Amino acid sequence: MAPVPENSIDTSLPGVRLLQQWIRQRRQLQLQLASGSKLSGRLLWQDPEFYALESAGKDGPQLLNRALVESILPLEQSSPAPATIPSPRLPLPPI
Repeated sequence: MAPVPENSIDTSLPGVRLLQQWIRQRRQLQLQLASGSKLSGRLLWQDPEFYALESAGKDGPQLLNRALVESILPLEQSSPAPATIPSPRLPLPPI
């Protein structure tokens, strides 16, 4: 695997991939900052230095330095896809 340039995001990391998934899903998130304050909204994009957070009531996105964000939590639960297990039995004939 080639080394990742210093100024890019390593997309092989599971955290980066999960954030990209949440961005595509337009999930509502809560970001806790190192100062203890919490911000809610949805991420528009991420780069090596910043997150762009779109919050309700704001004119544009807020740029948050990645180093100041301690945790990112989804506010809504995604509905899991219904699991189906194929039955080894043949269906019963109609009566």
